[in-house]
Amino acid sequence: MIKRTLPVVSLVLLATGCGEAPAACERQCGEIRALFTAPCGSQHSGTPAECAAWVAGVGAMTRRLDESLRGKVVQQDVGEVLPRLMSATGDFEANRCGEVRVGNLASTDARQARCNEALIAARGDLGSLYFSAEVPG
Repeated sequence: MIKRTLPVVSLVLLATGCGEAPAACERQCGEIRALFTAPCGSQHSGTPAECAAWVAGVGAMTRRLDESLRGKVVQQDVGEVLPRLMSATGDFEANRCGEVRVGNLASTDARQARCNEALIAARGDLGSLYFSAEVPG
């Protein structure tokens, strides 16, 4: 990944007075980096249970980030991706996708398709956040 002078998440958090400057920024960037590089993140692997736990983690991180940035001026890309990411994780949770198992007769094909779409959207939106926020590697 191309590193720029300063990570935007850090700049956003510093410029808006959100959290304890360097420590809060590093914690948030570290969480985004860990989720992005997890098996269900950018690597597109993992069991359904692992991915359900991953989506729950992404959802929790996204809600915390959204709360901390609420009412603050943020970079346009970050401001656009957060609602999409919250929507994708919300769709995954609303469809109880953690319960969907391959070969599970109780899971309908339509439900499994919605869960796959929500997982793909969460991966894509987290990737957008990771790159638009310029999270350091």
